Amino acid sequence: KMAVVVSLIVVLFAFASHANAQHMLGLQGQSCTETCHAKGLSCIPHIETEDKTTIFQKLGLDCSKPSAQGGQWWAPDQPSYSTDPTDPNYHECLGYKGVPSVSPCDASEKSVERICNCGKPCSDVCWTEPCGTMPCYPNASSAKTFGTGLSGGHVTTTETLLFIHAIPPGHTGVMNHFWSTCSGPCEKSLLVRYYVDNETQPSIEFHPAMASGTGFDDSKAPWGTKWFGLGAGNSGGQAWFNNFKIPFESNIRITIQADTNFGGFYMIVRGGLDLPLVVGDVTLPANAKLQLQKFEGPMKPLEVLNVSMVPKGYSGQLFMSTLSVNNSGVGGLNFLEGCYHMYDPVDASFPGTLLSTGTEDYFDSGWYFNAGEFQFPVSGFTHIKQEKNLTEWSAYRFHEMDPLRFSDGFRMTWRCGDLAGPAPNGGGKCFTQTGGNPVGSPTCDFVRSYAWVYVWKE
Repeated sequence: KMAVVVSLIVVLFAFASHANAQHMLGLQGQSCTETCHAKGLSCIPHIETEDKTTIFQKLGLDCSKPSAQGGQWWAPDQPSYSTDPTDPNYHECLGYKGVPSVSPCDASEKSVERICNCGKPCSDVCWTEPCGTMPCYPNASSAKTFGTGLSGGHVTTTETLLFIHAIPPGHTGVMNHFWSTCSGPCEKSLLVRYYVDNETQPSIEFHPAMASGTGFDDSKAPWGTKWFGLGAGNSGGQAWFNNFKIPFESNIRITIQADTNFGGFYMIVRGGLDLPLVVGDVTLPANAKLQLQKFEGPMKPLEVLNVSMVPKGYSGQLFMSTLSVNNSGVGGLNFLEGCYHMYDPVDASFPGTLLSTGTEDYFDSGWYFNAGEFQFPVSGFTHIKQEKNLTEWSAYRFHEMDPLRFSDGFRMTWRCGDLAGPAPNGGGKCFTQTGGNPVGSPTCDFVRSYAWVYVWKE
């Protein structure tokens, strides 16, 4: 029980303590990173003011002059004190009310002196405390259901711990629910990381829309399947969710981060102890781990992408994949001529097992998705935008009903467009590596691919 309570305090960063923390006043125009480093300390990205000017007064500052915005926080360099005579807020105590739970250490403003929270170097502080990077976990908990929520909080450019949980030896845990909501720009910027079983690099790192099979942050709502969906959107605040089963054997750590700072952020995560790990008709072993394998970047016409790759010696099962493509309008949707192939073992020769005779075929459609967008339980066509100089497209597919299993490594590929040519199978398309004729003018200026795959050692 205590471990659960500790986790909740960690998540909210509301009143977390920090060893030897002290408030310091920076020089004009200086960031808190610079202020603390000058004293051999680290900036703690959290400062508790209790909506009062007490900290200012303890640092010898006079807050008798009425403060702009009534003292409400409105900028990342606050709380701070204006020392520039040309500043309209000269000699005012700024931003001490409603301070976010995370205060960016690197922010600065040329006209103010920042109030900073400085403490021991982050490398010497447990990561369950603000700024801490030293690995440590709460006591193991036998709770059957665990998780937490963040209500009306902030997500910032600083990676912030949202949830941490440990379980006793001999048990297994599964995170099985994620939900978040905030403004559209916030959701587009949000990056969620899952660190499984003492990982220092997360095996799962996602943007909520792409994790829900949707490229280009398409906010048309509502829609959903049992696995994921969008409950709010339509150019307003968005609410993405997924119920992916993310197993762990000892502990789980979940963090959030964004490209810029946002308020009005809400998020829920939840999981359970000793739940069976079943995907479709397949019961996965207790040591299975879910990996998110990603690609983001340009591709040349006819270039082959390894959507998922697992080295020899590992067994597993592909769970689902999402693909989004955009180009400058050249070739339009001709990239959809590309075929999907599966190789088991990973070093099997071409063509391996052909999974589709074109891209739209893999996503259970045809004729370049001429029936329009859809979100089915197994597959979906989630975004299309075509203009004279622009093409955008995205789709998803689950392999719950038709599991793609492997026993000695695995590779799944997609090609940006494809070749037609003489061959003994199906007229050549999808079976021609070189020497054929491109179908149309396939163009993939930028591609995003998410592949979720369960992997284990036999």
